[in-house]
Amino acid sequence: MKQDLTIPHGVLDGIEAFLRVAERRSFSAAASDLGVSPSAISQTIKGLEARVGAPLFMRTTRSVGLTQAGEMFLERAAPAYAGLGDAYEAARNLGNRPAGRLRINLMRGAVQPLFEPIIAGFCDAYPEIELEIYADDALSDLSAGGFDAGVRMGESLDADVIAVRLSGPFRFVAVATPAYFAAHGRPETPEDLRDHRCVRFRMASGAIMPWTFEKGNREYEVGVTGPVIVNDWIAAMVAMRAGVAMSMMPEPMAEAMVRSGEIEPALTGYAASTSGLFLYYPGRKQVMPKLRAFIDYVRDHLPDDLAG
Repeated sequence: MKQDLTIPHGVLDGIEAFLRVAERRSFSAAASDLGVSPSAISQTIKGLEARVGAPLFMRTTRSVGLTQAGEMFLERAAPAYAGLGDAYEAARNLGNRPAGRLRINLMRGAVQPLFEPIIAGFCDAYPEIELEIYADDALSDLSAGGFDAGVRMGESLDADVIAVRLSGPFRFVAVATPAYFAAHGRPETPEDLRDHRCVRFRMASGAIMPWTFEKGNREYEVGVTGPVIVNDWIAAMVAMRAGVAMSMMPEPMAEAMVRSGEIEPALTGYAASTSGLFLYYPGRKQVMPKLRAFIDYVRDHLPDDLAG
């Protein structure tokens, strides 16, 4: 039976506006992103809702949320729209020319050590690629979010993704300023942290990240307390550098400050290791020239202490 590929006239109208409002949870922010007026966005969404036959957003003077119909529409429309975008990109890059917008979703703690060494050179080498870096500690659905790839620690990735190693294994280390250690003493074992002030990190799930240590083949967690809770590695670093408390940090982020004497590590004999940073993308996704160029450049130009 011949497949009917006819798309009703206007069925795609308003989809981009809908997805942007759903992502930003704001009509004005979505309008700014798309370069149109908020009233234009509102009229576009009203037209889409009229064609769908159900309200897609709940609007108040203070917030914008999705209705049940909106959530269902988003679940199906986002991957389809991303696939349509991939089709355009595939055709546009048929000549194997790295070009277009490259959207990378990565954990916040990877932004500085991963991108600072390579971003200037990459942008110079590939002027036709528009690099969008989206810092996000949640393990986002790449297709639904319209991302080309993500960067996470290897142990957090699902088995059905393609993963490319970007860094070697590294440790998480406890650090503080010399002034903090002078005032509060230096812990000798992880259990000593119960008597110290520690910066705690709230993960995207809402849970507080435990401080994990290793001794021999045993990995264990220590409950810590302290005056500051953050959800961002940079905020944790600010609190720690201010001398408020100790912090747990990826060792690559801490190394330059340790070398300068600004901070000092502690409990290094107990530091737990991670498998390292990996760039990942869905196994079903074609590797576009822009993504292949990025993977090759990063692996070739990362400093030796990061490259895997």
